[in-house]
Amino acid sequence: MGAVFDGIMLALYPVIVFFGLTYLNVRWTALLLIVLLGRRFVAAIFASKETSVPVIIQIAATGGLIGGAGISNSEIFLRFTPFLISLVFFAQFAFSLRSTPIIERFARLQRPDLPPDHVKYCGTLTKVWLLVFAGNSALVLAAAFVESKGLWAVLVGPVSYAYLGTFLASEYVFRKRRFGDFNPKNPIDRMIRAIFKNRIHE
Repeated sequence: MGAVFDGIMLALYPVIVFFGLTYLNVRWTALLLIVLLGRRFVAAIFASKETSVPVIIQIAATGGLIGGAGISNSEIFLRFTPFLISLVFFAQFAFSLRSTPIIERFARLQRPDLPPDHVKYCGTLTKVWLLVFAGNSALVLAAAFVESKGLWAVLVGPVSYAYLGTFLASEYVFRKRRFGDFNPKNPIDRMIRAIFKNRIHE
């Protein structure tokens, strides 16, 4: 439940900042964000070490920028936070290539005996995600310098999420088509499989 809450808060970050800066001020907005971030920090402390360390690093970096906004009373720190978060994801994926690619770690949670072709695909996909995060980082960095708070919120919110979501959905369909690993209990998998079957028959 906590992970769902954190995901919602992360997704709503641009909205919170927009309304906070519009109806409150920088310091009150920063204080609200620090409180929300504190809940995630406490949860990370009690999580397993493998999952908590990257989260704590991300929280510390994010908290530093938000704290800087509160101290300096400058909204530019709040505008740069999405860029920092994107960079942290980039760094996590990049450093994972030195040992076990992060996509492979996720895949093995569902299938510990991952076949060699899947392992190779996970390594390649991790590298592709680096390019995706690089593009997203460029987008949110450019947005930080946009004068309009509303346009900034749209760019780091709906536009950024649509960009990431489109790639995520496209990769899912491609992966299912490549490996034919369809879950009969999953309605999305059933639909994708039916589409591919129809094309094959044609």
